Amino acid sequence: MSDSALLIIDVQRSFEQKDFWQEDDFPAFKHAISRLIDGCQTRGVPLVDIFHAEEGPFALESGFVTPMSFLSHKPQVSIYKHVHNALTESGLDLWLHERNIKHLIISGMRTEQCCETTTRVAYDLGFEVTFVTEATLTFPMTHSSGQTFSTDEIKRRTELVLADRFATVTDVDGALAELDSRLSQTESTITKAKWQPKPYLPRRIDPLATWNHQGWQLKRYGIEFAGTSSPTDIFERAYSRVASWLPPRATTADRPGVGWMLEHRGKTMDYLVVGWWDNENELRMKIWVTKNGQWREALTESFCVWDMQVMAFERNAFVETLLQKEPDIAAYMNQHLTISLE
Repeated sequence: MSDSALLIIDVQRSFEQKDFWQEDDFPAFKHAISRLIDGCQTRGVPLVDIFHAEEGPFALESGFVTPMSFLSHKPQVSIYKHVHNALTESGLDLWLHERNIKHLIISGMRTEQCCETTTRVAYDLGFEVTFVTEATLTFPMTHSSGQTFSTDEIKRRTELVLADRFATVTDVDGALAELDSRLSQTESTITKAKWQPKPYLPRRIDPLATWNHQGWQLKRYGIEFAGTSSPTDIFERAYSRVASWLPPRATTADRPGVGWMLEHRGKTMDYLVVGWWDNENELRMKIWVTKNGQWREALTESFCVWDMQVMAFERNAFVETLLQKEPDIAAYMNQHLTISLE
């Protein structure tokens, strides 16, 4: 099964109704994107049709939010978007993650607008991205200074800002060759795959100073995989994310305003796992992870057995000190788990 998907962005009849529509580059675009679609189909790569729904010829009731006439493929899913990128509030992100798709191939219209914006957002969400420039289409644009930029100039600019930062930039042949390489590696992995876990080794767990924020009290734990080399302040960089996630009122009739943060320096990335007690006896949780030293919300990543060791301790401490006739917040905050490897 392929972990790639081809996004066919906004190749819809709406554009043919706009006053900037030109046929000059259209034949080459049709040939390139048709080759890309056919190549992906023969390799079992899911096809995702994306349509932009807005106003005028982009309104659903216009009848123009349909595939251009030269397209004949059957997509695995059709997505309707209302912003320039295809992932925000469209449901596409969930659809991809449910199918364990990690790699997106970008094609469609327009090069510098919806195609480029989708590429940037996809990369920030953790996807690998391949941008197939010749399978995108755009139109000349005139700057406020009066200078007109050709489609080739616009495409070169898009390649300049995306290459080696947000995507692998290539042509149709390069994209299909990349797919062949990925599929070969996947098949090899599937053939050889056998679950063989490494024997469990305990990790050091240290209680850290409590993090206090606007009435919230969160215990902090440091968990470390031996050999990590992340910056000393890496977790402090994520505290603002935690602050924005927590409800503004720490203490209510339903919650005591306490919880915990697990600052886990893992083998391949850093994890910040945060939980706080709510609705009398429930736990609200959120996970953030690092990629290239930058924090983002977890997508497919989750907590592990070492994190669960702390969670089990915290669950028992919560029951013993707070789920009582006389809740004792101070007693809860004074209970900590320590795992020493000495």
